[in-house]
Amino acid sequence: MITEITGKIVTLRDTTADDLNDYRNWFKAGMEWTKWDAPWEEMSEDYAKSFIDNLSKRIQMGAQKLKTRLEIWADDTHIGWVSCYYIEINPESLAVGISIPEMSYWGRGIGREALEMWIQYLFQSRPLEQVYCQTWSGNERMVRLALGLGFELIESDRIVQVRGKPYKKLKFEFPPA
Repeated sequence: MITEITGKIVTLRDTTADDLNDYRNWFKAGMEWTKWDAPWEEMSEDYAKSFIDNLSKRIQMGAQKLKTRLEIWADDTHIGWVSCYYIEINPESLAVGISIPEMSYWGRGIGREALEMWIQYLFQSRPLEQVYCQTWSGNERMVRLALGLGFELIESDRIVQVRGKPYKKLKFEFPPA
């Protein structure tokens, strides 16, 4: 079942083989978005190749019934993706994420609309009571986005090193308990 969700400024849709070239461009060392999306993880050529290979295999298997990612489109341009994953492999802790590597689309409300649509889709398609998101205290844009969407900070005790400085790893819950 192919999924496409259209909002005011954003369209979310399934990943296709045509999207892979964008990923190849985005997954290059030194790209600005990689400094904000889990920057403690090394963005190596091996990681990028493995990520794109896995994405390609998923595309070949066909559309999933339970989506774990959708691509973000704005102005007829592929600009990023939304995703979900289990925190520490716990099926009770589904977390959402968003990445927009195309910097020219930052600060325009696109991320807010995309993540809001994704969360609504997840609640409609799965038996969920809440969802989570995780980031770090230095990613102020993601912190503002989470709080603006109604997430509540529930954990901030672990420290992560980012570019030689300590930051708190943050966990948010939606809707708040």
